[in-house]
Amino acid sequence: MRENFVRVLGSADWHQTAHNDHSCYTIDDRILVDACPSVVTSLQEHGVEPLDIRLVLMTHMHCDHYMGLAPLLHYWRVCRDKDLSGLTIAGPKADIRRLVEKTLAFVFDSGLAENVTGMPRIVELEDGGEIDFPPYHIRAGAGDHAVPDIVYRVTDSESGHAAGFTGDTRYLESFPAFFRDVDLLLHEASFGAGPVHPEQNAVCRHSSAQEAVRVCKEGGVRSLLLTHSYEPKREAAVAEVRRQLHIPAGWALPHHVYPY
Repeated sequence: MRENFVRVLGSADWHQTAHNDHSCYTIDDRILVDACPSVVTSLQEHGVEPLDIRLVLMTHMHCDHYMGLAPLLHYWRVCRDKDLSGLTIAGPKADIRRLVEKTLAFVFDSGLAENVTGMPRIVELEDGGEIDFPPYHIRAGAGDHAVPDIVYRVTDSESGHAAGFTGDTRYLESFPAFFRDVDLLLHEASFGAGPVHPEQNAVCRHSSAQEAVRVCKEGGVRSLLLTHSYEPKREAAVAEVRRQLHIPAGWALPHHVYPY
């Protein structure tokens, strides 16, 4: 059976630190989940050809999650002679097309009509949406963030392994069922160990380690990586999940690969 993995390119929240970019990952170095600013150079430093990334899954349209889309499209522009037709970019229906079109206009600043020989495919997703990207099947679920938000479940039909990604969101009752039995869950922990105070979270809509624990316990998740937290909060967040869970659990260390 083929072994799957998640490569962590970054696991910081909106506050980047030395050697840790905003939250961004690859799945088997074929699918990119969100796009941190350093994505192209990070991929190359890990020996991954950016042209091998053919599917980009955007969780939401906050700049710490999409700023790397412009350098990725520029790389395709240079290396594929302006042909971007082999790339698919998926994300929340409310925002993804507008964001991609603005990014293309920025990258091809002298005009799309004269400079693009093939456009990327844009997939607009809502709760319940699906993408087939053989051998992977991707399911989209609703998140709850300050902007339209998608959570993802990615299953390799050959190995049967599944990984889940929350992006940025506060807890929803649908999460345990959506992520049920995934082999690896990357769950945001912006509030560190927690708890999350509802009045504090009414606008920003994030989670803590305690919400991650709840998803794992109720959903039978097999392993957990916390991500998207300010550095001083991480140690306590990891201690909280390890105190409550009896599965492999830790922090998504940047530049590390996690088989699942």
